Amino acid sequence: MTNRTQQDAPIGLIRLMALMCGVSIASAYYAQPLLADIGRSFGVSESVAGALPMYAQFGIAVGSLLFLPLGDIVDERKLVLTMSLAHIATLILVALSPSMRSLIPAMALMGLSTITPYLLPAYAAKIVGPERRGHVTGQLARGIFAGILLARTASGYVGHYFKWNTIYWVASIAMLVMTWILSRRLPSTTPRSDLSYGALLRSLLTVFRTESQLRYAAVRQGLMFGAFNAFWISLVFLLEGPEFRMESDTAGLFGVVGVAGALAAPVFGKLADRRGPLYSVRLGTMLATLSWVVLAAFGHSLIGLVVGVLMLDLGVTASHVSNQTIIYQLGAEIRGRVSTIYILGLFIGGALLSGVTAMVWSHLGWYGVCALGAAATALAFVCSFSGEIAAKPQTAS
Repeated sequence: MTNRTQQDAPIGLIRLMALMCGVSIASAYYAQPLLADIGRSFGVSESVAGALPMYAQFGIAVGSLLFLPLGDIVDERKLVLTMSLAHIATLILVALSPSMRSLIPAMALMGLSTITPYLLPAYAAKIVGPERRGHVTGQLARGIFAGILLARTASGYVGHYFKWNTIYWVASIAMLVMTWILSRRLPSTTPRSDLSYGALLRSLLTVFRTESQLRYAAVRQGLMFGAFNAFWISLVFLLEGPEFRMESDTAGLFGVVGVAGALAAPVFGKLADRRGPLYSVRLGTMLATLSWVVLAAFGHSLIGLVVGVLMLDLGVTASHVSNQTIIYQLGAEIRGRVSTIYILGLFIGGALLSGVTAMVWSHLGWYGVCALGAAATALAFVCSFSGEIAAKPQTAS
């Protein structure tokens, strides 16, 4: 492996990886402000169109299971570049989909290849020292959350003036450019394990059993990410409804508001380095729970929505950065598998609550979604105390 430390790891490389995280993860979220447009384009109901993000989330979960563990046994530079090229191909497949029947599997395949933003944080944890790992993790988390949130702004704007699939053509070009740049800057790494691929996958269960802190972190962030998705999926239907009558470009502007939370990611990384990551986890989960109270009470006004989304995104960001700080302390030789289990938990939670959100919106409306989000984030807060009394983790080989 390239011998780098926190002190000599180029800041430009960290920023480049953060940018790549944002560009690549954005692909999974372009559809959200366009769900109503996609539904109208293919003549399907809100509930059918609203389930599209679920397929992308399940795709990411499966892709994480299949590909993230490879970071322990192959050169991560080659893995990142290969997955990025596959991601470009699936973006084109989504853009070419002529019907909902073809769009659903295309979305799932796109999710399957959206692995780069979860390979890069584990890679970054290898080239920085433990004393500032939380801060650097926060830098990459800032890129991820900015990409997730600004994806909605970009697709909402583009979808207002062009066809819904235009954004996927733009995204494929952006990914191609970033992949080329990354290929010239990203150092190669040396594998830390000589396990076969089959043995590597089988060892996931061992890592899951032995690393109790990892289990709690995965559950906590799965609940938080599910609540995060519940808000953004239902927001577009709320804003296009009779109370606001806003179109996709205006709905997408809420992503700009949410970026304020993403920009605070390194702050929470530093806080996790100083006060301990569980402190930041509790702060984030509590803030996210309170955000749903604000959204339920004042979500039918623009000011209430702005305040609520700021609180929610800040809470989810704080929780994510802090949970990653916890799991990346568990052993460099199993970091790929640790990332796999964490991201699986995150996206299984995100996918399940995405699917439930569409049904809750159809039957219970905005207040039902707020109750769902509040329940998920409150449970994540409770789990932060369970994580504290977890047994000291053992290292799995």
